[in-house]
Order: sequence, then structure tokens, then C-alpha cells
Amino acid sequence: MPSKFNEHEITKLRNIIAELNKEIIKSREHEQSVLTEFSSLNNELVTLQRELAKNNSRLNDAKNQEVKVSEAKSEFLTLLSHEFRTPLNGIIGMTEILLMSSLTEEQRQSVTVIQESSQLLLYLINDILDLSKLEAGEMKLNPSEMNLRTISKHVNMLLSAKADKSGNQLYTEIDDSLSDTLIGDTTRVTQILMNLVGNAIKFTQGGSIYTRIQVLSEKDHKQKLRIEVTDTGIGITKEDQSRLFRPYAQTSDGQQSKYGGTGLGLSISKYFVKLMNGQIGVISEYGEGATFWIEVSFEIKSNDEAMISTTNESEMNRLTAVTLETTDCIQCPPLEHPILIAEDNSINRKVVLVQLEKIGITNIDTVENGEEAVAAYLSKPYCVILMDHMMPKLDGLEATKKIRQIERDEMRSHIPIIALTGNVTERHRKECLEAGMDDYLSKPIPLETLRDMMQRWLPELQADSILNEEVITELLNLGEEKKGGLLETLLEMYQADTPSKIDQLIHYLTNNQCNEVIKTAHDLKSSSLSLGIEHLSLLLGKIESSARMGCLEEPKRMKELLVPAYEKACREIKNLLSSIHQ
Repeated sequence: MPSKFNEHEITKLRNIIAELNKEIIKSREHEQSVLTEFSSLNNELVTLQRELAKNNSRLNDAKNQEVKVSEAKSEFLTLLSHEFRTPLNGIIGMTEILLMSSLTEEQRQSVTVIQESSQLLLYLINDILDLSKLEAGEMKLNPSEMNLRTISKHVNMLLSAKADKSGNQLYTEIDDSLSDTLIGDTTRVTQILMNLVGNAIKFTQGGSIYTRIQVLSEKDHKQKLRIEVTDTGIGITKEDQSRLFRPYAQTSDGQQSKYGGTGLGLSISKYFVKLMNGQIGVISEYGEGATFWIEVSFEIKSNDEAMISTTNESEMNRLTAVTLETTDCIQCPPLEHPILIAEDNSINRKVVLVQLEKIGITNIDTVENGEEAVAAYLSKPYCVILMDHMMPKLDGLEATKKIRQIERDEMRSHIPIIALTGNVTERHRKECLEAGMDDYLSKPIPLETLRDMMQRWLPELQADSILNEEVITELLNLGEEKKGGLLETLLEMYQADTPSKIDQLIHYLTNNQCNEVIKTAHDLKSSSLSLGIEHLSLLLGKIESSARMGCLEEPKRMKELLVPAYEKACREIKNLLSSIHQ
């Protein structure tokens, strides 16, 4: 029995082992199948990774190529701007000077045509540059106090001659509930209205153009506005309306040579409206006129502090090209030291020289490149240097860096250096300031802009506005004691506190303490105004307003002017008191 039982068990075990072997074989076959499938998937994954790496490489190459193309485009436009602005500076500058001389009516009309034609060319260059900056995302809004009633009136005034020539009448309707002071970009809003009203005039003959500003709603300290410009002109077809706001796009009628233009005005306006988080559109039937509309919200000014507009002067100059009538030159007191002009282009050098002479500055030296500018600086003292950006041998940036290094090494006083350039991009402006230049003039340079710049950096040209005569006279007549007693007492108190406060302000500016700059500049401005010290008050007001908008770049450049302006005002008051007591 035991023997049979063992055989049975052995057989049973053999069968179990055989089944297990089969399972093992199946398992191995399945494992092999899985491994094969995994290997296949892994190969596919590797292939996909390789393709992805290739695609990423292609994308990076494409991106790098796009960046290179964008940079090349930017450099090309910058060069184009510079090359166009150089001869334009000569044309516009000389026609401006010529219009200030004695001319016959026929001569004046001819010169005016030259001026208007050159201004038109300048507008076209600026439009192309604006479009480039907008497409690159470099265009920023510059919010400040804004009065839409004043802007609308200003636009109509600038375009009235053009409207009269076309036999058109300009009308304006403004909602009574429109706030007097909103916060927005005055320059860009003006540019939009100039484009819309200018287009309406262009395509209307013997008709009417209406500008309407309506308040749609008011909440959260903001007013939502609808601005409409309606004309009775030729109208726009549905087909043309669909492509109106594209760059370089024009209507079928607009392409006719008699209307002119580049087709950029509306596309640029649309970009600006988008930057303001607004909308723009058109309503028109062909032959029945057109209405261009904008809906946009602006913050209502709610604080008591004035935000002085920081609109870039060159931007406003491009919008307000007004023909100058014959005027007397502005007589300036003789300068202690000459002004140096460093400019390689003989035409531009002559234009700036004549412009300076026209505003009464005749003590002038000129050089043709950066090396000569540095040599001239070493040879004798100057009040200010007007430095061209692009010059042979040594450009304006490198020449400025050398002069600043000499100042540091030899402990020389800081000399104002003002850039003269045909490059108007923000990048080039920053390059000039980072190189050590104090201010920036873009070509072409209007006479008024040059005069303002000279007065800003040459305190001796501010003699007429150092003090507010009305305030000084009032202080002289106050008080029961001897005449001038109150003014003398106030001056003593002012001199006791002001120098240390100016030192504090310079310290806060140097260390980027924006809130402290605002408080100290405001305090100094108030005390200066109460004593009739006008020029220093204006400087402090500009510093305060820039600081309120978080910008300390310009105030830092102005800090060198504070102590001379303070000392000059104190001397003026002391001289006045001395003359009274004699």
C-alpha cells in the first residue's frame, strides 16, 4: 500500500510541476511580449523625444531669428530716423529762423509751404517709429492731469487753417458733467483726436465736422466716455471699413494721391486706445459721411495735489507745429563762459548756432567730433555742452564718459551736457543719460524748445524769473515797521532752514527714497513760493510731481541746479533790500 500511495503522489506532483512549468513558460512568454512592447514604446518615446528636441531647436532658431529680425528692424528704423532728421533739422530750423525775419507776403507764403512740407515729412517718420514701438511693446502711456475740453479746443485751433482751406466748419459738443481734470496721457489723446479730426477734414469738402464728448457713466472715481468725430464727407464702404484700422491700410478713395497719407494714423490710434483699455470703431454709409467713435475710461483727479504733466517735449512739438510770425529775439545776459556745440554735420551745427544767437546767446564755440569736444573741454571752461550722439572718431556717448571721468579724477565741477540726436527711441535716450548726459534734445529742434532747455540748465538766463515781483512787492508793503522789514525777517528764517533741507532732498534723491523726496520737495516749494522765489519753486515742483509718479530719473539730473538757484534767489532779495535801505 505504501508503495502504491507514493507512486500516486509522485505522479500527482509530476503533473503539478508540469502545470507550473507551463505557467512559467507562459509567464516568460508574456514577460517577453511585454518587454518587446515596452521596448517598442520606448523606441517610439526616444524617437518622439528626438523629434521634440529637433522641434525645440527649430523653435529656438526661429525665435532667435525673429529677435534678430526685430533688432535689425529697430536698428534700421533708428538709422532711418537719424538720417532723415539730420537734413530735416536744417530745413525746419532755417525756415523757422527765416519766418522770424522781414519777408514779403509772397516770400512768407513760399517759406510757409517749405515748413509745412517738412513738418508733414516729420509726421510720417514719427508715425512709422510709433508703429514700430507699438508692435514691439515699447510704447508706454504717460499719465498726468488732463483737461479734455482744453485738448479738444487745442486740436480745433491747430486744424482750423486746414479746415478753412477745405471750406469746412468745426464744431464741438461736450457733456456738462465731464470732469475738468482727468488722469490720462495728454499727448496720446491729443494725437488720437488730431488723427480723427484731421481725417474728417481730409475727406470732407465744404461740410461740417463735429466732435462730441459724452459721459456714459461715472463710478469708482472714473468716468467712462464716448468720444465721436462725425463728418459730412464722402463716407466709407463696408468693404473698406473691415480693414480700416490695419497698418498702412487705406480706403479705396484714400489711396488717391489728392488725399495723401500713409494709412498709419488710424492703426496707431487703435493701438493707443487699446493701451488705454478702450475701444474704437466706425459707423458709416458710403456717400453719407462717417462717425469714428472711442469708448474709454479715465480716472477722475481726486486729490488736492497737482500732477504736473511730464509730456515729452519732442512729442508735443510734433503735434503742435505752428508757423511763427516775426518776433524780436530774446535778449539774454552775457554768459560768463561760452557754450560748446559738438556736431559733425555742418548744416546742423549752423542751425543750432543761429538758433542760439537768435535767443541772444553769442558766446559759442563749435567742434566737429567727440575727440575735439574733449580737447575743447580741457582747454577752457564752458557753461554747457550740446553734444551730438553720433560723431566720427569719438561719438557723443564716449566723449561724455571721458568728460565725466575727468571731472571725477580732477575734482572738477559738473558741467551740463545735453544730447543732440536724431534718435528718438527710449533706448537711445537711456543710453545718453547712462553715459552721463544731463538732458536730451531730439532733432529737429524748435527754437522755443532750445530756449527752454538753455533756461533750464543756465541759471544766468533765468534772471527775469528768479523772483515773483508781485509777491515780493506785497511782502515789501506789509508790516508796520520800516519797509522791507518783514521780507528781511522772512529771508533770515528761510536761510536758516533751507540749506539743510536741500541737502536732505539731495540725499533722498541719491538713495531713491521717493516718499521722502515728495515730502521734502513739497515743503521747500511751499516755503519758497511764500517768499516769491519762483525759479527754485518751479524746479522743486517738477521734482515733486515726477516723484509722485515714481520717477526719480529727471529729478536726479535736476539736483545740481538746486543750490545755485537757491543762492541766486537769496542774492537777488538781499540786493533788493540793500537798494531799499540806501
